[in-house]
Amino acid sequence: MKKLLFSLLLIIFLQNGYSQAIAISTKVNNLRANDFEQLLKNTENPQLIDIRTPREYQMGHIAGAININYYDPSFKENIMKAGLNKNKPVFIYCRSGNRSSRSLAIFKSLGFKKINHLVYGINDWYRNGLSLIK
Repeated sequence: MKKLLFSLLLIIFLQNGYSQAIAISTKVNNLRANDFEQLLKNTENPQLIDIRTPREYQMGHIAGAININYYDPSFKENIMKAGLNKNKPVFIYCRSGNRSSRSLAIFKSLGFKKINHLVYGINDWYRNGLSLIK
């Protein structure tokens, strides 16, 4: 009985430790527009992803951003097809931070190690008078 109890506790401990290790393996930086821009500028060949709709993207986006539509049913597959390096930082934004916040779990599940998230989205970018490509 003691061996069984010990075995069950060991399994629970190992599973909990494993799930925590997965969560720790991805670092998320929630950044305001000015900090996001500075980090973006200081990153060589940044992987910048605008997850808004194509129409929103065409209305104005951050220079160098690729568009991967969050609402596309193939969103996760489109991230994988984009040829992104999971070991390099990725920069993610949407309009207000809502979609991009929800997308963090997807990027984590795909194994991205470092995610820089524009926490209040491109709205914060606009408010700070930062430049966009139209």
